[in-house]
Amino acid sequence: MSAAAKAELPVNTDPGAERSYDRAPHIAIHKPRIVFIIPRGEAVRNFLFSDTLEAVGEHARVTVLSVVDDERYVGRCRPFVEEILSLREYAPNPMVARVRSIVENAHDLWLWSEVAKNNWELRDLRAAEQGRLWPRKLLKLFSKSLANQPSLQLLTRLERELQYRLRPTQEFNRLFERLKPDLVFNGSHIHGLAGELPTRVAHHMGIPTAGFVFSWDNLTSRSRIMAPYDYWFVWNQHMRGQLLGFYPEVRPGSVFVTGTPQFDFHFNPKYRLSREEVCRKIGIDPARPFILYTSGIYNHFFEEHKHLQSIIRHLQSIDVHPRPQLVVRNYAKGTSDELKEMARGSYPDVVFPPVTWDEKWWMPLHEDLYLYSSLVEHAHMSINAASTVTLEFMMKDKPVINLDFDPPGSHLKYCQGYQRHIRFDHFWPVAQSGGTMVTRSEGEMREALIRGLTQPKADSAARMRFVQDFFGDTLDGRSGFRVAERLVDLARRDSHDRTARP
Repeated sequence: MSAAAKAELPVNTDPGAERSYDRAPHIAIHKPRIVFIIPRGEAVRNFLFSDTLEAVGEHARVTVLSVVDDERYVGRCRPFVEEILSLREYAPNPMVARVRSIVENAHDLWLWSEVAKNNWELRDLRAAEQGRLWPRKLLKLFSKSLANQPSLQLLTRLERELQYRLRPTQEFNRLFERLKPDLVFNGSHIHGLAGELPTRVAHHMGIPTAGFVFSWDNLTSRSRIMAPYDYWFVWNQHMRGQLLGFYPEVRPGSVFVTGTPQFDFHFNPKYRLSREEVCRKIGIDPARPFILYTSGIYNHFFEEHKHLQSIIRHLQSIDVHPRPQLVVRNYAKGTSDELKEMARGSYPDVVFPPVTWDEKWWMPLHEDLYLYSSLVEHAHMSINAASTVTLEFMMKDKPVINLDFDPPGSHLKYCQGYQRHIRFDHFWPVAQSGGTMVTRSEGEMREALIRGLTQPKADSAARMRFVQDFFGDTLDGRSGFRVAERLVDLARRDSHDRTARP
């Protein structure tokens, strides 16, 4: 192999990886081989920090391809894997990128979910601001002619073929020729472009692929799924139905409901600090209740600092005893300058604890799992605009306030406003469930604060009804194990099928 070709190969961070694992005495030769693709930091939490990797490692030979290659994090995986390889992202061929843009716009127009509508309006707004109205109009016109299932399926096949033929590297072909995996698993099906190329190569080489649909909003908010998967893992039956409805080519028997490992930590006592310990760690009084406010990403939740300032004013004036404290957890992946400035300030009974995420990888550190799980466990209630935190508090049967109005003093366009988020397809059933307090004004928000603090079980029946309908029996702390069991089963099945072929 040439020096240039060698340099193209992923970097193996395990100094002992040159030895032959097939000959290692503790590795059973009949174990299937599974490749884990970790294309983003949050997939580390879901599948490397959870029980999934360890459980798979007991029954399969595992190679991890990860964008996170820092030894402080990947070192936790070494006992359960044969090798850990660095994964880098390659820019797509410009022609393929243009085809993909057309497909994604056509898919949004065909799907026409509330998020798709919002994306369409935001793109129009940006085009107007950038003086690119005519290119935008032409793209919209072209997309309308393709916004139907036959065209989308044909274009998706074209994009896949072009992506493979014009791939920027052969390294994954060589890697899979060496490993001969029985299954390649992408821990974040559409987030993180670094994970798409190895998935596409594996599929083209006839290696079975599996993808985890990362979040509850992804099927209606993340445009078309372009990477090819033979098997799918989803949170619940509702997402399974969405996937089969949006992608009729997907076989029902290939979609598995496992729950999501990101919630397992809330049900594992190992990750639960005592109330006294967590309050001491963040600097609040354990004898008084605290409310957890979680902010959203700055380029979707505009001028959010004005909401927070309003909430602080109301908490200081309401007549509730003991007086509540406010814990503000800023969004790790994108906090506005105004919220950062507030975090540096000083407000009575308000704390902004540091969010222990690695900003290079956008991933929660292992110690953050303890802190965040404990904050949810011991907080009296939640305030958030319209986020997954709502689900976490509902599953713990705690009050939630959602913000269905724009920040006081703001002048946002509707496509940038908070009402739009509440009405997104994934969140609207939550807002309609009666299990949260959806507030439409400062006055309603103030009343909800008092109600949540003084009548915490008022909406309990509605919360529990929604949680049962939405999650079924997956909130048992064992979603990571279910993913692991299914991965091993699929790898064994496909390994046997290929061995049995003449």
